[in-house]
Amino acid sequence: MKKILLAATILLAATCAGCLQGGSHLIITDDGAVFMRNRIIGVPLIAEHIESFRKSFENKPNAEISPVAENNMSGYEVRVHYPSIETFAADGSEIYMTRTDKCKGIQQRRGWFFDAYNFDMLSTGERTFSPSEAAAVQSMLSQVSFDLVIELPYSAENHNADKFDAANKILTWNLAPVLIGGGEKHLHAQFKIFHRDKIFLTAAAEILLLAAMIFFHVKRKSEVSDNLASAMKFKRNVFGGLFVALLIISAYMLLAPVNFTDADIISITVQ
Repeated sequence: MKKILLAATILLAATCAGCLQGGSHLIITDDGAVFMRNRIIGVPLIAEHIESFRKSFENKPNAEISPVAENNMSGYEVRVHYPSIETFAADGSEIYMTRTDKCKGIQQRRGWFFDAYNFDMLSTGERTFSPSEAAAVQSMLSQVSFDLVIELPYSAENHNADKFDAANKILTWNLAPVLIGGGEKHLHAQFKIFHRDKIFLTAAAEILLLAAMIFFHVKRKSEVSDNLASAMKFKRNVFGGLFVALLIISAYMLLAPVNFTDADIISITVQ
């Protein structure tokens, strides 16, 4: 009986070889907006699963669902726009959820020069075959494609992506093995979104303080009166001190490592 079941499993695998393609592409812009594009297509044999995918987005008012077809496969593409990472995290996309004792989901740490984010995700799949059957099925489902792609506005601080570009901005994880063979796969990426307006404002303040320090230094040199020269020296030292203090504080805020805690979690938590 086991041989018959294994033969039936292999036959099913052969019928389904190349039967599924899809993935999720997440684009995060430099102002924190999120564009998510999910796509899944397959042969009629798995039409029920594809319809379940479509129904999972029906209740999202901002979701645009479009039918797509390619060769002998058909399915759907779903596009969703979120104004911020916070609204995206609160929407409850399964892979980005916080799971107790498993993954942190999405964490956010706000700052003056940048907001730091930690994506700590978990992809799971149920094993429906015995180890011997799974080996046969996996070898025949090599054409199945399902990737998670996250495109960042700035280089990732660290990540464990399976593939990534030279700038560490486009990160790709292959989720097909988990979907096919079951188990769990941890995914993580840490990155920052910089506030360019605040960086320019701080730089402008630094330039003004430096200019004031130079002005009073030159003014002191040209004063004949010792009292006026002392006053100019005092002002020069004040603006010089402010310049150095702001420079040190700015460098610390930009370069200090970001340590995330559970208090920084902004995604939905599930057991």
